Amino acid sequence: MSTMEIKTDNKWRPLAALADLPEKAQKEFEYIDGDSIYDLRFVKYKGVWYDAMDTERITISTYRMGWDMLVAKDHPFAKWSAFISGSFFSGILFKFDEDFEQVIVGRYCS
Repeated sequence: MSTMEIKTDNKWRPLAALADLPEKAQKEFEYIDGDSIYDLRFVKYKGVWYDAMDTERITISTYRMGWDMLVAKDHPFAKWSAFISGSFFSGILFKFDEDFEQVIVGRYCS
């Protein structure tokens, strides 16, 4: 059985709107337009901007909603809100605050 390693500094990072990102970063997210450019959804982590809302949600439940990833209460992802996979074995995890204004970011690898 392989083990899952999660690395995080557990620091809350503010979410930013597309309109507030540097121009170069904005070009990476051209799929967002209209008033959505003012939605808080981006976070900078290790020098890279991520769209924290363009993720797969993590759910501890027997009820699946959309493309949620269902996990057991003891799964390493159970304390996280969402993720973006970078490969089959690694990716980025997000844990949102109650107001969706801040996020803790981590990396996972198995």
